[in-house]
Amino acid sequence: MDTVAPQMMNLSTGRLVEPQEVADVIALLASPRSASTTGSEFAVDGGFLKGI
Repeated sequence: MDTVAPQMMNLSTGRLVEPQEVADVIALLASPRSASTTGSEFAVDGGFLKGI
């Protein structure tokens, strides 16, 4: 599954995204380090949007 699914989904990273990677983005956006971040979209999808 870990090798077939990314190939079928045409992921540019060649692997599925780990839940920790999504949590890391959420933690960054909730932290003071991103206090100036406004109106941004963050796709944590292993490059799936690029393949669509």
